[in-house]
Amino acid sequence: MINQVLDHAGKEIAIEAFHPGEFLLEEIKERALIKKDVAVALGIRPHHLSAIFAGKRNISAKTALKIEQLLNISAAYWRGMQMEYNRR
Repeated sequence: MINQVLDHAGKEIAIEAFHPGEFLLEEIKERALIKKDVAVALGIRPHHLSAIFAGKRNISAKTALKIEQLLNISAAYWRGMQMEYNRR
């Protein structure tokens, strides 16, 4: 099975998916970026960005492309994380 994680005894470990907004927030903090500046660079309002961080809004394809340009992390990665989260 794809995306299966096993423990030392071969038993599957359940891993809880987290919203990609949580990872985005970590990246922004790690890079010491100002959230308001990130929102401007992404062409969204700061409260929209905060909603993404909180997992209340999804990362759209358009936003994923802008994140790719800003952080140099592929849009496919962001969309993939969002799709995996949505499947849970």
